[in-house]
Amino acid sequence: MDLDEIEQPSKPDFRRANGAPVITVDGKNKRLSRPSSWGKVLDDENALVNWKIDRACEGVAKDPALQARYSAVKPEDREAFKALRELAINAGRGDQAADIGTALHAMSERWEDPADDFSPPVQYASRLKQYSETLEAFGLVSEMIEYQVVSLKWGAAGTADRLYRNVKPIVTPDGVIHPVGTLFVGDLKTGKKLDFSLPGYCVQMAIYADGQLYDVVNDEFLPTPEINRDWGLLVHLPAEGDECKLIWCDMGVGEHGAGLVKQVKEWRRSWKNVAPFGAYDAEPWIGEHPVEVVGPMPISELLEAELGAEKISLDAQECIDYISSRITLIRDNPEATQLLLRKWPEGVPTPKKGLSDMEDIGKVFDLLDKVEAEYGFSFDPSDPRIKAGVASSRAARTPIGGK
Repeated sequence: MDLDEIEQPSKPDFRRANGAPVITVDGKNKRLSRPSSWGKVLDDENALVNWKIDRACEGVAKDPALQARYSAVKPEDREAFKALRELAINAGRGDQAADIGTALHAMSERWEDPADDFSPPVQYASRLKQYSETLEAFGLVSEMIEYQVVSLKWGAAGTADRLYRNVKPIVTPDGVIHPVGTLFVGDLKTGKKLDFSLPGYCVQMAIYADGQLYDVVNDEFLPTPEINRDWGLLVHLPAEGDECKLIWCDMGVGEHGAGLVKQVKEWRRSWKNVAPFGAYDAEPWIGEHPVEVVGPMPISELLEAELGAEKISLDAQECIDYISSRITLIRDNPEATQLLLRKWPEGVPTPKKGLSDMEDIGKVFDLLDKVEAEYGFSFDPSDPRIKAGVASSRAARTPIGGK
């Protein structure tokens, strides 16, 4: 990445390249994704898209100036159309509600700052007091507000909204009572509804809960306290409403969603960068024997294999991350899960219990291939063996029992 690509923010924030956050790892610039964009990959936005189209049509219909500006734009001018779309949507919906929500969120930061003697406008004071009363009822205080987080596991970096600490025991939906001082990732939302965005928020908070604090001024990681990895908190404070509601978000569900997003990203990257990626030109029969379909090389052989004159090397952590994502996928199928448990190699730890030895990793790879073949799981192009060039994307798996 060229340094000229990096945008310097006007206030303390991540450096950015084309909008993406940039951090320094081992003295090198590393461009990451935004946690908010991870969540959006899984959102069902059909209703939102239709709503935007309706508002844009309404906006253009009642604004002759917008009609004239649309008529003047050349068909190939994408940037102009993008700007006009936003103007049309805003004209159709009116900016007031969105602006009030944004302002209320900004007020909440000053409201919670003990060093700020902020006195909110009277029409918003009651909403902020209700926010404080809701937190007090649950025994929660904001330990940090608008803090930067980096998750190298997910390749994402962003600014988390809140880190809440409980000052009295609090119980989560799984029945666990958490002691005083437990830290939970939180997010304050001021929109009217959360219906279509809850899955994305869950993914986003799971990434934040996994990450490390980051000093964006000095470009370095900071010591990070232990943050609860099981539950996150959404605080819904509608700008126009009469209630403040706390919603627990299951971080396990969020991590599963993040794993699905990772697969989608790998799929798109492979589709763009690897030709023909699953699409092959048909060829007439030219020989006496059928073309051999190359399957994945057994991992035990892979570890000792040579490709040309170079030794093949697999990154252990990449393999473990891949194994974890596939186990998470298999977990949705009870029968496949039981088979995986029955066949798990004796003496081999799971990823959460310290899987690290490459021979053990090899045994788990072989088992995953068999279980996935038995139950028809889809092919995953992010398989490290595919990347190493020793397994075909047309991998022919042999089901257990030779079915």
